[in-house]
Amino acid sequence: MSEELTPAAVVRAHSQAKTSGDITGALAWCHQDVIFETIAFQSAAHGIDAARRQFQGFLGAFPDYSVQLEDLREMDDLVLGVGRIAGTMKGPLAGIEPTGRAFDLPFVCLWYVHDGLITLERFFYDFNEMCEHLGIDTTTAANRFRTWRERADAMIAR
Repeated sequence: MSEELTPAAVVRAHSQAKTSGDITGALAWCHQDVIFETIAFQSAAHGIDAARRQFQGFLGAFPDYSVQLEDLREMDDLVLGVGRIAGTMKGPLAGIEPTGRAFDLPFVCLWYVHDGLITLERFFYDFNEMCEHLGIDTTTAANRFRTWRERADAMIAR
């Protein structure tokens, strides 16, 4: 979006848009071929369209989702961040019915920023702790996410 901004400023703007529920605004800070990896879900979205679908699904499940950046460190085009994510499960996610419960978790994330745009986000947080906060059995959740990934992979293969 702007080559004048530092990579950390790009990440801050992207994260602020996500926290506001502004999917278009969040994706405006991303390269067309961006990759979003959510390690806890063992999933990756490749490209803006897949990222938009992933964000829509996640923000549909957690409409009050927020990202609190506590520290960002730049190393050339790599930004390393730590902070907290939070949200209340008000909609279904990967075939898991909403529980109405909230999560609040620490995270670590790596972003690669080239020419003012995010090209890769690799997001880490504790899947088991998230399930515990939400009142979801981890085995059930893992199975639902596996089925969800298989369906997504089948759609991509078409």
